[in-house]
Amino acid sequence: MKQILFILLIFYTSTASGQNKCSLKLESNVTQLQKKGIIELSVTNTGNRKIKINKDFSAYRLQLLKIRENVPNKENRIDYTADVDCFADCIKNTVRLKPGKNYIYTIPIKETIQYAKLLNGRTYSFHLFFDFIDLTPEVCNIYGLTDNEVVYTKTNYE
Repeated sequence: MKQILFILLIFYTSTASGQNKCSLKLESNVTQLQKKGIIELSVTNTGNRKIKINKDFSAYRLQLLKIRENVPNKENRIDYTADVDCFADCIKNTVRLKPGKNYIYTIPIKETIQYAKLLNGRTYSFHLFFDFIDLTPEVCNIYGLTDNEVVYTKTNYE
């Protein structure tokens, strides 16, 4: 009888802890980058409970890495990565994201730290780096982002 109770107790605790799983799938979208100067970050709750996420995603949390100017017979690189820290009150306004639902952040490229280093009319290729330190106050499994190279020609967005 004690063995059956022990087995039931183990089964109950394993299923109860599995119900509180926090899992987020992230996807970036650059289809509006050239036309409107916007990068979209989609966050989907793939877990089985509500998760608090930050309502806003700071453009300082998106950085352009491995920036290369696309010039024939020449390799112009911009190696500038900022160390952006958040010391207090990083998560101000939150949204409760239900299981299976997604939330989309729109991030203007002109508000990123490296944008000022790019010259108008020139074409660049780079990789996107998202810093998720203040995405959620919860410890979650975060997956889904791919490290694709982005090609972009800088223009003025009004």
